[in-house]
Amino acid sequence: MPEKANADARPREQAIKVFCRLMAESREISRETLKNELECSEQTVERIVKDINHALSADLEIIKITKNNKICYQLISHKEEDIPGFSFEEVRYLATCRDLAAPYLPEAVIGRINHSLINLALHLEERQRHLVSGAPITFANKGYIDYGPHAETIKTLNDAIARRCVCDVRYRPTNERTVKTHRYAPGRIVAMNGVFYVQGHHLDEGSLLPGRSMTFLLHRITQIAPSGEYFQFNAFEDASRAFGLKWHEPMRRQIHVAADAADYVRDRIWSADQTIEEQDDGGIILSVTTTSEKELQAWVWSFGGLAEIITPSSNEESQGQDTDDSPAPLAADPRVLQD
Repeated sequence: MPEKANADARPREQAIKVFCRLMAESREISRETLKNELECSEQTVERIVKDINHALSADLEIIKITKNNKICYQLISHKEEDIPGFSFEEVRYLATCRDLAAPYLPEAVIGRINHSLINLALHLEERQRHLVSGAPITFANKGYIDYGPHAETIKTLNDAIARRCVCDVRYRPTNERTVKTHRYAPGRIVAMNGVFYVQGHHLDEGSLLPGRSMTFLLHRITQIAPSGEYFQFNAFEDASRAFGLKWHEPMRRQIHVAADAADYVRDRIWSADQTIEEQDDGGIILSVTTTSEKELQAWVWSFGGLAEIITPSSNEESQGQDTDDSPAPLAADPRVLQD
């Protein structure tokens, strides 16, 4: 009987078929399913899988698992180990952060972020690319700031912050038509309530030492240019543990919240060291540390009488606060918007 033209043809075809099936699936395939598709024995399936694993690179591997009392196989990738700190799940988290920031960033910036995320997912051999390609989180804004025209300002600030470069800033305060010039050491960009702020320090002419703290509304910067000088100090103080942006030294305040608003307040963290005392009437007393008393007052007023600051403000505490032309934080109640 003459020999076959290629004695290895059937085993080779079987191996290719098994590999393609595993590549096409994002989940495991049972040994029984492969046996039926190949019309062979379970021992033959085992041998084919073993042969494929010998031929695969170190990035890929077929693993054997038991599920519902059945032997199954799944093709996995080790490529995610090539990118320290990144996994499929972390790419999904980055996509969520993208969606949260999307309403406040220029379309061109979001486009570049989308492109980078998809490339990262492809590098990790992510089969569910739809998890990073869309924008499932949306916002119902009553009013928002378009940061598209300020993309160059954001780029200049980011570069200056990274290099600790002194900038010449022209800034138009709220309710003023006059543009003021500042010699400025930018420390960081802060996003709050859909608004971007820049926190840093004013510098005296000819000095590279930190002056008073100064915060700008990013969209009110009319012009910014690096001066070519560099500072060596930390240009921002991390006050993220307190209520509000950094406008003055930390103060402790107590707020009584009525029962109708108590659940809303209980569900959220307002400062890292907050405490909540339950009251007999169903309300609570919230104790927080704030670095922006005006912002705290505006937040309390936004409850329409359901909340009240019960720790009196102190004139002594207010003394020495920064009185520059930096904007006050955006308040929940428009009656307190001011510079």
